[in-house]
Order: sequence, then C-alpha cells, then structure tokens
Amino acid sequence: MAEVNEVNYSKGGRMADGEGGKKKLIKLIVMALVGLALVGGGIVAVMMFMGGSEEELQQVPAKGESALTEGICENDSLAYLPLGTFVVNLADGRRYLKTNVELTLCDEKVEKVNEFLVKHMPEVKDLIVSELQTLNSEQLRDVKEREMMKQRLLRKIESLLPSRDFDWEDPKPIKRVLITEFYLQ
Repeated sequence: MAEVNEVNYSKGGRMADGEGGKKKLIKLIVMALVGLALVGGGIVAVMMFMGGSEEELQQVPAKGESALTEGICENDSLAYLPLGTFVVNLADGRRYLKTNVELTLCDEKVEKVNEFLVKHMPEVKDLIVSELQTLNSEQLRDVKEREMMKQRLLRKIESLLPSRDFDWEDPKPIKRVLITEFYLQ
C-alpha cells in the first residue's frame, strides 16, 4: 500500500514527515562550521598581531626595512609619497578603474625629492591618468601587464625629475610605484 504524506498548510505547507527538521539540522551544522572558521581565523589573527617567539622577533628587519623594501635603500631614507586615488574610464569604454597610487622614495635628502614631486603633483597625476586611460580591462586582469604598467608609470614620473642641478644625491630617487587599492568595474 502506498504511503500518504499529509501537507499542513497552516505551517507553511511543510510535509508532516519531518523534512523541515532535516533542513534545520543542516543549517545548524553549516552555522557551526562557519562559527568555528571565524573563531579559528580570529585566533590566528591575534597570534600574528600579538607577536611571535623570541627567534621570530630577532628576524624582524631593522627600522625602515621590511622584506619587501630590503635592498631598495641602503640607509634609513625610505619614504612613501601618496599620490591619491584615481578613477578613470578604461580604453575599452565599458569599464572603469579605481586605484590608489603611492611612490617609494629613497635618498639621503628624501625631503627635497618629496618637495619637488609635491610641487609638480598636477603633472604627476596627469601622467598617471593618461597612462591608465590607455589600458583595457583585459590588460589590467593580467598580473604581468599590471607590473609593466607600474614600470611605465615609474619611467614617466622619473622623466619629470630634473636631469641635472637637483638637490638630492640619487639621480633616480623614485624606486617603485605601488598600487595600494585596485578596483576594476
């Protein structure tokens, strides 16, 4: 004989055999797993930010150095110059890019370099906008293309620096172009 299941419409039309209970159990398990993942991530984050063992602390680079900046500056003359946020329409006309750009500067007289770049900031920003507008969304998705874009930006910004009679020691005090924010839409 065939089994007949009743449908109770007063309780949302659920079957009387307990399918609602299975769904609740699955939701409860998923929520528990998500909770455990969040707690585990929190513990890892706290451990990372609170410090490590004495051996790990001895491996921390000296002031002005990090694993990323090691070898860029031979002294403590490392500085960052934020250039701001840029929002441009891309060459393919369908998308736009929002990005934040900073420069890594290195020179004994980094204040002089910074002062020069701030004085010529409109020209620096114009170069950046002009370069970004030549790119399309496919190019920006490619990591190698983004690296090449940074190198082109570096060369263009360096072209603004005086070729002689400058007030700093290194003729190329701008070491890197950093992209600190990158949204492609």
